[in-house]
Amino acid sequence: MAIPPVSYSRDTPKGYPGMIATTEPHHIISMVVAQASANIPFGRGVLFGTVEDTVALPTAIGKFAGVAVVDRTIPHEQGEAYKPFDQISVMKNGTIWVTALVAVAQGDDVYMTPTGTFTNVSNSDANQLLVGAEWATVTSGANQLAKLRLGVTK
Repeated sequence: MAIPPVSYSRDTPKGYPGMIATTEPHHIISMVVAQASANIPFGRGVLFGTVEDTVALPTAIGKFAGVAVVDRTIPHEQGEAYKPFDQISVMKNGTIWVTALVAVAQGDDVYMTPTGTFTNVSNSDANQLLVGAEWATVTSGANQLAKLRLGVTK
């Protein structure tokens, strides 16, 4: 019996959305996805829900709770997202990989869009400034992986 050829790349991905990016101190809280929330993809921003200890994927500006941390125990068929009533890990402080909607530079301000994605564009009242957050990497274009640092004191 012939053994099929296997090839491995020397280059591994630097990260993926929702992955904790560094070993720096971080603070992660445990919440529950609100019943009325849409599925929350890993690495998306979430808002506090109306019920205690719940969070939801944003549909408008609200009270920022943090960023959804990846959970590799979620069944594969569920996809890379939390569903309503799932227990969710939310990073409040630390550095996490997210997808930057546009090119960003290290130290740029961070804005969350009404869908929980991230940019450095204020867009007047549509995007929400995340106080104490900054971009920790540089990207050259749209929809690239970037490190987002939460809890920065300037």
